Order: sequence, then structure tokens, then C-alpha cells
Amino acid sequence: MRIAGISVIGILAVSLVALAQPPAQENLDTVLRGWEKAMTDLKSFVSVVERTTLDKALNARDEHKGYAMFMKPVDKDDGSRARLEMYKVANPKIFEKYICTGTFLYEYVHANSTVRIHNMPQNNKAGMQQESFLSFLFGMGAAEAKQRYHMTHVLANPPDKHYHYILIKPKQDQDKSDFSEARLTLFRSNNLPAQIWYLQPNKNEITWNFKDVQINVQIPINKYFEPDHPKDWRVERVPAKPGVQGQPVIRN
Repeated sequence: MRIAGISVIGILAVSLVALAQPPAQENLDTVLRGWEKAMTDLKSFVSVVERTTLDKALNARDEHKGYAMFMKPVDKDDGSRARLEMYKVANPKIFEKYICTGTFLYEYVHANSTVRIHNMPQNNKAGMQQESFLSFLFGMGAAEAKQRYHMTHVLANPPDKHYHYILIKPKQDQDKSDFSEARLTLFRSNNLPAQIWYLQPNKNEITWNFKDVQINVQIPINKYFEPDHPKDWRVERVPAKPGVQGQPVIRN
């Protein structure tokens, strides 16, 4: 699945605003409005992230665990910063790492010891919205999300006191090549994403879990959002796509 920049992490976009409507009055619009308000109020977050991939053809289960960080721009001329770092549970020496400085995205490719540098688009919104299902968590409003995807709010029976559930199916061909269906689970208490599950066209299943989320915390920029260059790794600049200013794409 394609994830533009590092904004999957998504990971992820939230706040402390809970929905006021009782469960019997809830619908898709009220849940999406709460989610949209949460994204607007968000300044930063830190979260433990777990990803599980089920390969149906090989009957194999792959698990990664790590953390994600996100911080909105400090001023209007700045860009959003983010970091995703994950390690394979069965072999921690195998890792995935992405650092977004607001201007560049640094992709650390463990397989060939390469740091790939992508130019971030000048307009983050334009660079995000065209790329993937997960980007709607960060780059879309409620109305646009409904226009792009078939979305259904599911009320659990008996009612679930802890979570909201939204089922999502793609409308556009580019999204259909990424996933067949998905489920977004939000905490009722604060609209934080608790889980994202999606089914790929090849029937593989990918699940992202977000735990121990901290909102609007101070994150030292120099410590977490400045790229490093591991010893003996080579650096490779990735050219922008024709007609697109520095649009980075990460594939899972």
C-alpha cells in the first residue's frame, strides 16, 4: 500500500475531543466530524505502533513493532515533521525507518544499506491526498473522505463503550489497487485511531495498532527529526515524478 510521506503513521491524527451524541444517535457524519475536529486541534503525538502482516499465499505472519511521532509546523513557513521507526519482532536487526524534516523525507532501506532522500511537496496537502487510503487520516476533511470512499459507520451489538468502527471501501481505481476493504477503529474517549486494518487485492491482511498515545507533547526537534547517516551506508536522492514537485511514496 502506498503511503505519501510519513503521514501514515500513522499514522495517525487526533485530539481530546469526544463526541457528545449518545450511541443511539450516532451516524457516520457525527463520527467523521469528531475525527475532523480532532485532526484540526492536534499539535503533536507520540505512539507505540505495531504492524502485523498476514501473507495468505505463504501462510506466514510478519510482525513489526516500534514508535511513531508527528509534529505540526511551528510557523507558517515550516513543514510538518514526523518519524516512524519499526523493528521486525523475530529479528530486531531488520528495521524500517523514516524521518520527515518538513522539507525532505529520509527513507532508511535496510536491505541495501541506503538512505533515500525524497523532496517533500511544497504543498503537503496536494502531495498527500492523491496517494493512499491512509492519507485521509491526515490530509482530508470529512466531506472529501466521503466523496473518495464508500464509508459505513457500524454500531456494535451490543453497543461498544470504547470504540467507533468505520468500514471503508475504495471508489477510485488507484485505491482499488491498494486495498479491497478496510476498517478504521477510533477510541470513543478522544477520537484517537486505535487500529487500522485493511485487505489487499491479493488477500493479504495488514493491521496497524496504536498504543500508549500521547497528545500535544513537547518533542525535541534536534533529537528526533534530524536525519542521521549510518556508517558505511550510501545516500541516494530520489528524483521527483514528472509534473509533481518532490512527491514521496512509501510502499508497504
